[in-house]
Amino acid sequence: MSNYLQPFIKIKAFARSTDFSKALLITIGVIAPMMLGYYLDHLSMGIAVGTGVIFSSPSSISGSLRNKRIGILLSALIATLVSFTGAYIPHSLLFQLPYLGLMTFILAFLAVYGFRASLVGFSGLFALVLSFANISSVDMAPYERSLLIGLGGVLYFVITALYDILAPKKQVDELLETAIDLCAGYIEARGKFLNRSVKRDAGLKKLFAVQSEFNEHLEKLREILLDSRHSSGTSSYYRNRFLVLGELVDLSELALTSPIPPVKMHEILGKYEHSLQAFVHLNRMQTQALKQIAHTDFKKKKVDLSNLKNALGQSQEIVSKMNSKEVESEDYIIFQNLSVLQENQTQRILNIAQILDRNKTDTKNIATNPKELEGFITKQDYSFQILLNNFTRSSPIFRHALRIAVVTVLGFGLGSLFKLQNPYWILLTIIVIMRPSYGLTKERSKNRIIGTLIGAVLATLIVYFIRDVMLYRILAVCSFTMALATLQKNYRTAAFFITLSIIFGYALLRPDILNVIQFRVVDTLAGAGLAALANFFFWPTREVKGLKNNLADSLIANRNYLEVISSHYETKEQIQTQYKLARKKAFLATANLNAAIQRLLQEPASSGQLTGKLYELVVLNHAFLGALASMGAYLRNHNTTHIEDVFISYKSQILQNLDAAIFLIQKNNAPLESSFSVESIEDTVAATYVADERNEAHILTAQLRWLKNLSEDFNKQLKQLNS
Repeated sequence: MSNYLQPFIKIKAFARSTDFSKALLITIGVIAPMMLGYYLDHLSMGIAVGTGVIFSSPSSISGSLRNKRIGILLSALIATLVSFTGAYIPHSLLFQLPYLGLMTFILAFLAVYGFRASLVGFSGLFALVLSFANISSVDMAPYERSLLIGLGGVLYFVITALYDILAPKKQVDELLETAIDLCAGYIEARGKFLNRSVKRDAGLKKLFAVQSEFNEHLEKLREILLDSRHSSGTSSYYRNRFLVLGELVDLSELALTSPIPPVKMHEILGKYEHSLQAFVHLNRMQTQALKQIAHTDFKKKKVDLSNLKNALGQSQEIVSKMNSKEVESEDYIIFQNLSVLQENQTQRILNIAQILDRNKTDTKNIATNPKELEGFITKQDYSFQILLNNFTRSSPIFRHALRIAVVTVLGFGLGSLFKLQNPYWILLTIIVIMRPSYGLTKERSKNRIIGTLIGAVLATLIVYFIRDVMLYRILAVCSFTMALATLQKNYRTAAFFITLSIIFGYALLRPDILNVIQFRVVDTLAGAGLAALANFFFWPTREVKGLKNNLADSLIANRNYLEVISSHYETKEQIQTQYKLARKKAFLATANLNAAIQRLLQEPASSGQLTGKLYELVVLNHAFLGALASMGAYLRNHNTTHIEDVFISYKSQILQNLDAAIFLIQKNNAPLESSFSVESIEDTVAATYVADERNEAHILTAQLRWLKNLSEDFNKQLKQLNS
C-alpha cells in the first residue's frame, strides 16, 4: 500500500517545498503586472515590470536573508542598467558584437565572488540577451522600460520580504529535513561497506556524492541559523535547530569511523557472521529512523523508534555474550568498540528526535559567544583584490568568462548571418548551459536538448489538435511555474516546462506557432552545440589542476584536525570549539575534493589519463579523514591516559609525511626523507597494558598505525604521479 502512496507523498512534498513556493511568488510577480497592464491598456508596461521580476529572481536562493535581499536588489540594479545601455547600442553588428562580448565577460566574471554572485551576474546576462530582443519596447522610451524593469525588481523584493515574514521558518525546516534525509543516505551508504554488499568504486562514488551534498546543506544551515540568531535572538526554535545541527555533525563523524582499518575490520567481522548481521540490521534501523524523523511533522505525531532501540539492544546483547573462550581477545576488543560506536551513533539519532519533539524541553546549552559561532561560517571575500587575483588565464572563472563571451558573439553573429527568426534564443541557451567545467556543460547540454525536444513534441500535438486560447493561457502559466520550481533540482524537466511555456505564450500572440516551434528547436540545438564545443576547444578548464589544489587544501585541513586531536589527547580537556571548527574544515575540504573528482570523471577520456591515480589519492584522503574521525570519536568517549609516548611519536611521523605530501603537490618534487621509527617505542610499552589499558593501546595504536600507513601511501602515490 505504501508503494502506491509514494508518488502522492512526493507530490505533496514538492508542493510544500521552498522551490515551489519561490516559483509561485515569481509567477505572481510576473502575471499580476501583466494582467493589470492588460486591463489598463498598457500591456507593454506590465511586461516590463514582469520582466524585472524574472531578472531579479535567480539570486533568491537558500542562505542568509541579508545576502538574499542584497542579491535581489543588486540583480535588479544591474538588469536596469544593462537594459538601459543595451537599448542605445546601434542595430549594427559592428557595434553589437563588441558590446555583447565585453558585457558578457564582465557579468560572467562576477562569479569569482561565489555562487550567489554568479547568479547576480546571470541576471545581468539574461537582461543583456533580452535587450537584443526588444521585448515590450514598442511604445516606450528605453529609459521608461529600464525603470519599469527596476520597479519589477523592487516588486519581487517586497514579495519575498513579505513571504519571509509570513513563513520565517520554512527555509530552515526544509534544509533541516533534507540534511537529516541526506545523513540517512550517508549512513546507509557506509553500512553497505560494513556488509560488503557494494563494489568499492560504485560505493565510494555514491558516498562522495552524498557527502558533498550533505556538507553543502550543513553549510547553508549554519549560515541561516547564525543570521537568524543575530536578528531574532536565542529563541527556543533556533536554539533547538542549532542543537540538531550539532548532532548531525557528530553523527556524520561517527558514521565515518571504524575501530581499526576497514580491511582488518572486515576480516575480523567475517569470522562472526551472526554478530555481523546484528550490526547490519542496526545500521538499517538507524537509516529508517532518520528518514522517519526527516519526514515527520512533530506537531501532529511522534516518531516510533522502538525498532531502533530493539536493534541496538540485540547488538549489545550479542557482544555481551562474547567471552574469551569463544572469541579471540583482539576480536572481542574490536566488537566492544564497534558496539560503543554504534551505541553513540544511535544515541545521536534519539537525541535529534527528542530535540525536535515539541512536547519535550532540552536543557543543553550551545555556545553563546557570537564570535565562536561565526568561526563556523565560510565567509565570502568581496574585496577588489579577488578580481585582480583572478584576472589571469590560470583562473577557471577568467577562462569561463572569456569563453562564454566569445561563444555569445559567435552565436549571435551566426544567428544574424543566417537570418534566424530569434537569434537571441541561441544566446539564452548558451548563457544557461555554459559552466566553467566541461562535464557540467556537457550534462546540461544533453538535458537541455532532451527536455526541449520532448516539450516541443508535446506542445506541437496540443496546438495542432486543440485550438483553445484559454487552455493555452492556463498551460503557459502552469508550465512557467513548474519550470521555475524544477530549475535547481532537475534541469531536463525544467527545460521541458520552459519550452512548453514559451510555445504556449507565443501561441497566444502568433498564428504561425509551428514555425516558432521549429525555430525554438533549431536555436536550442545550435546554442547547446556551441556551448559544448566551446568548453572542449576554447581555453578548456580541466579539473586535474584544480583537483590537486583541492587535495592540498584537504591535506592541510586534515593536518590541522590531527593537531587538534593531539592537543585534546595531551591536555585531556573537554572538546572545545577549536576541535569542532577543525573537524568542520576537514570534512568540508574533503567534500570539495570529492565533488572535484566527480567532475573530473565526467571529462573526456583524452584529458583523463591521470584520473585513475588521482582517484586513488582521493580515496586515500577519504580513508585518512575516516581514520582521524575514528580517533577523534574514540578520544571523545574514553578516558585515555596510557600511551602518550607512542601517540606523540606516531603523530610526529604522520605530520612529517603530510608535510611531505603537501610539498609534493605544491612544488612537484620531494623533500628530503628522514628515517624515523616508532616501532621500538610501541614494542617497549605494549607488554605492560592490562584491561582498559590494553583496550586503549590496541585501538589507538591500530588507528595511529593506520594513519601512518595512509600518510606514507600518499607520498608513494604522489611520487608516481609526478614521475
